[in-house]
Amino acid sequence: MTQLGDYVAQKHPNEAYFLKKGIVVSSTKDSFMIQWLSYNKNFFMEIEGAAFEELNRRYLLKRMSYSRKNNRADIVILSKAGENGVG
Repeated sequence: MTQLGDYVAQKHPNEAYFLKKGIVVSSTKDSFMIQWLSYNKNFFMEIEGAAFEELNRRYLLKRMSYSRKNNRADIVILSKAGENGVG
């Protein structure tokens, strides 16, 4: 279960790589919020021009909230808070 300060990633649902990486900045019983810090440029740069700019502005490096009941978010913990010098 994710907790405040965890370093996490969003897996591609069908491939073995990460789409985005970020930090859990808020955590409650029902949800958690991630501040996305980086994204897979090879995957997202396939979209060019104004469409990419709008996608980036809205979704890529924003804070996003996820329900703990959402099994399709594909969020994995890369490093727990307090481990390996984090937190």
